[in-house]
Amino acid sequence: MIFKILLILTHIMKRFFAAVLLLMGVFPLYAQHINSRNDTELAQEIMQDTAFEQYVWAVGFGDDLETADSSALAKLSSSDLNLVTQYNSQTRNEQINIESARTTDIDEVKVTGASMVYLENIRRIELFNYEYNGTIFPYFVLRYVTAEQWSKRHDSLKDKINKYLDYAEYSVNVTEQLRCYVWALALLKQYNKGDIKVDNMAADQYAMSKITEILDDIEISVTAIREQKGDKNYPYTLYLDFIYEGEPISNLSFSYFDGCGYIDDTIKDGRSMINMKKLTPTLKLNIDCYMENEARVLDPGIQQCVKMLSNSAPFTGSLKEIEIQPKGVKPQKEVDTNNLKHASAVTESLKKSEAEYGHTTAATNSESYTAIMDKIVSSFTDKSISVREHFTDSGWDNYEKIVSEGNPVVARTPSWRFIKHDTLIICRELPVKLKFPSARKPFIEDVVFRINERTKKIESVAYKLGAATESSIMAKDWDERDRLTLITFLEDYRSAYCLRDIGYIKKVFSNDAYIIVGKVLQKSTKKFNDKAELIETDGNAVYTRYSKKEYVAKLSKSFLSKEFVNVRFEECDVCAGQGPKRGIYAVQVRQLYTSNNYADEGILTLAIDMRNDINPLVRVRVWQQERDVNYTAEQMMVRTVSTEGSFNHDN
Repeated sequence: MIFKILLILTHIMKRFFAAVLLLMGVFPLYAQHINSRNDTELAQEIMQDTAFEQYVWAVGFGDDLETADSSALAKLSSSDLNLVTQYNSQTRNEQINIESARTTDIDEVKVTGASMVYLENIRRIELFNYEYNGTIFPYFVLRYVTAEQWSKRHDSLKDKINKYLDYAEYSVNVTEQLRCYVWALALLKQYNKGDIKVDNMAADQYAMSKITEILDDIEISVTAIREQKGDKNYPYTLYLDFIYEGEPISNLSFSYFDGCGYIDDTIKDGRSMINMKKLTPTLKLNIDCYMENEARVLDPGIQQCVKMLSNSAPFTGSLKEIEIQPKGVKPQKEVDTNNLKHASAVTESLKKSEAEYGHTTAATNSESYTAIMDKIVSSFTDKSISVREHFTDSGWDNYEKIVSEGNPVVARTPSWRFIKHDTLIICRELPVKLKFPSARKPFIEDVVFRINERTKKIESVAYKLGAATESSIMAKDWDERDRLTLITFLEDYRSAYCLRDIGYIKKVFSNDAYIIVGKVLQKSTKKFNDKAELIETDGNAVYTRYSKKEYVAKLSKSFLSKEFVNVRFEECDVCAGQGPKRGIYAVQVRQLYTSNNYADEGILTLAIDMRNDINPLVRVRVWQQERDVNYTAEQMMVRTVSTEGSFNHDN
């Protein structure tokens, strides 16, 4: 009896630590299982629960991890599992049917609209070379939920639908609006009570009408065509503009037929470039409305529902047929995307953002910097050109990390702008397209270079912020130097995560930093069972705090499992300290984090101490799953207490 109690306590502690790690959002793959030995023990215990008193579970296996996971999720959502009642009072025959659903191949599981179940808090255990029912499977995944969560699945489904409808309604980002409406619709297909309404309209009809409106207002055009006759595979490169209600679109994906097969691609700041084997009169682009890959990593419980919806008829307006050679656009050997004969709404919009830099100090002798940058661009296609001499050691290290991963190609004609910032010349910007083997779609990034004005050596390289984020800072009525210093810091901070540079991250966090993660608002449906150090600010917020040492250690382990990391900032809100707080900045952004095995999005708020701007320090880091109107950048600044050489945060 004592042994059994100890065993139960041991597993409670394991779940406690897993919950803490999951809330951190740092490396959720590890947050769901501590190590392989403990995983095996826990998996065996769960699968022995054939009475379903504690868990409802399913297993999957396959030739790779993704197939095994998809199989387990499909089985967990299959109709046989509906035999589990709210009070777990099933008969022995029902148990046999459920067990059968867990051991059959995924193709044998009939997943229909009536049988799907949306489940929150689905947990995962991955086992490798695991023996199950006498067979060893190289990839074996156990998906499970607690019996309590299973019994509340219908309430959770309604809460989730309302959450996505709310997100869509208040989001200023069209990509997020589209995703949330589509995911809400996918869940509504599983919700048969019909009691959710928006503006006196059935929620499914409302979501469908909004999706159609968004898709109808997306405009796509070919702005230029480059023809490389020496390229026997893909001689044509098409430059595309994507706008919604006159504004550039970002982070939306699409697919197209390139002459050999279907290719997935993405959009940044309203622009994309695609390669074609031959030119046809028109080109069909399919907008990725379902965002299944995002569902897999952001909300696994919704993945099967979204997959089902994607198997139905496509949304009206999602298939865009565009003219490949509109009037004024002809194939050219060389294309200057900065001087297009064809009118470009995206170019005009980005010019407005660039106008903010009209108040900055332009570099003198820009010809010498242009020559360096043109040489770097040429080295992308001509590998015999060496550019090492133009970098310092640290600058070359930055640059190598960027060009050695993702097979970068120049995405469009660079529009060089050289800005003087203290002793540096900031060179903006080199657009590159990156494609990683494990990433379903490529990324487009703009790279900035910082050149020492005296030595003409490039001292550092970083990924540029998005146009909207950058504009929100440049529009502030601050000194030019302060704006550029903050932008430079945020570029370096973002790039450090993208390049998995744990050395920079370790350096930039102060030793006494408040690193607070896993914040919960009252309207959140997430349950917190951990007993870590809690810091309450008011009735709506609870934080879990970690030390710098803990955060860096966990982040280091997370990076080991990543082939790539892409971090983007949107919806930026900034505040500068005044008086004794001068030199301290509060920054709040919507952060979108994507990697090969994990993704999330949330609100990131940073308190940055730049009183010694040569060595800026992050004093406070708060990640929230949802935006809290009572915790803005301005509110963070109010709560700070500046002391000499330190920084306190009024919790």
